[in-house]
Amino acid sequence: MEITELYYPQIEARVGSYCFDQGVELEVFSSQDSYFDWAKVRFTEQYQPKISLNKKDPAVINLGYNNSFEEVFSGYVAQGYDGGGFANEVNLKDDMLLLEETTINNTFLNTTPQEMISYFLSQAGVTKMKLSSQGYPERKQVPIRKMNVIQAINAVHAAWGIKKKFFFSGGVFYWGERPEQKKVYAFEYGVNILGLTRTGGVWELETVSAPFVKHSHNINVIHPQVSGEFEVKKVVSATNDSGFIRTKIYF
Repeated sequence: MEITELYYPQIEARVGSYCFDQGVELEVFSSQDSYFDWAKVRFTEQYQPKISLNKKDPAVINLGYNNSFEEVFSGYVAQGYDGGGFANEVNLKDDMLLLEETTINNTFLNTTPQEMISYFLSQAGVTKMKLSSQGYPERKQVPIRKMNVIQAINAVHAAWGIKKKFFFSGGVFYWGERPEQKKVYAFEYGVNILGLTRTGGVWELETVSAPFVKHSHNINVIHPQVSGEFEVKKVVSATNDSGFIRTKIYF
């Protein structure tokens, strides 16, 4: 068994040309039920007059320990930073922002879902993808009229009568597939589980910063209330009132 010491959590938020390792609060949301991940970065007031951010500026959030970081979010500034909404806050969205802003207007002949989705992604400038290898019969004609890529993918689903989960993880687009998992992490009562409750039909496990756990991963839980290996449905990492990063894992 390999043991990872979870002491002295660190953060690294790269937004536009800035890199913050202190003076910010974070919230990162990633769920199977949402086709995109989102994040928020809140700055201390001293930064506000000094920061200039524009829509689609790149953003990466890393969390880790002992200067070893794991990427928990990559994407873009969703809207220009002006201190509106929540004071000193900037909203981020993953690469789905590119798909939302790309319009498809074409008729596809003798085609498959994978061929169409590959075309959609290339139009949005996305080159890294992993699409289901499941075979589907060719359709003679599938028109897509002035739809963004998200709408076009759902139109493909409707045309073939299918429904596949699709999302970005680590800058790779997945359709009907999920990222490779190299390790199954264990969470144990009295060791690294801070709380475990049942809410809305799912378990909510609170732990310290756990940037290595992604939705659709499997985790091992050892607890008097529930034990076994479970698939992760949602992961939320956020700064608490004391300034520490906590991760909530839903399964």
